[in-house]
Amino acid sequence: MIKSVHYNQVDTDLDISSSKQCLRFLQEKVIPSLTDDSKNSTLIQYHGVSKNDNIKQSVNKLNKQIDADNESFEKQRALCIYSYGPHIQKMLSILEIFKKSYSNNDKKLYQWNKLTSFDIIGEGRNELLEKRLKVPILVTLVSDSETMDLNLNLFSKQ
Repeated sequence: MIKSVHYNQVDTDLDISSSKQCLRFLQEKVIPSLTDDSKNSTLIQYHGVSKNDNIKQSVNKLNKQIDADNESFEKQRALCIYSYGPHIQKMLSILEIFKKSYSNNDKKLYQWNKLTSFDIIGEGRNELLEKRLKVPILVTLVSDSETMDLNLNLFSKQ
């Protein structure tokens, strides 16, 4: 039985089995704290991935987002693709297919990754013990610009 889900030692009141709720939490709370776009100089398009997403539809959506971004030049553009736990494998498949299918004036895509985690606290063998489990969170930023105005110190360049 799961008692609570924590992120950075703070109880989140999330139901880890609800992918919509968790993906919304990642977009609204986790990703802004990791990227720190205090200058508001980067336009970030978010795309959360669950294991039930259709690969072809997701790749088409990412292509549309990056093509729409290319029409607005006043800000830097980035796609943020994110997922957690059992959904990460599908996210990586979608991301790699998208990168392979991307072709826009021979521009190269640059990628930054950040791996963090939820901490799930469950009941142990007795009331004095707690069972802790880490659920990975993968956040990936993709852009056609090699330098970003975002604070990407926490990210590793691919």
